[in-house]
Amino acid sequence: MTPTVYVAIMLGVIALACAVSIPSLFRKKCRKCGARNGIEARACSRCGEAFPEDD
Repeated sequence: MTPTVYVAIMLGVIALACAVSIPSLFRKKCRKCGARNGIEARACSRCGEAFPEDD
């Protein structure tokens, strides 16, 4: 395997890992039902459970 192919494969793996993990940083997960909600949400859009207030 040439170094260029190896670097291309590794960059693809890194890009895939970022694409999977970064969106979850901008979502709140409901503790009751597990639904993902926007970061500004005050309550879950699926079950209505209120999110704890951040201090």
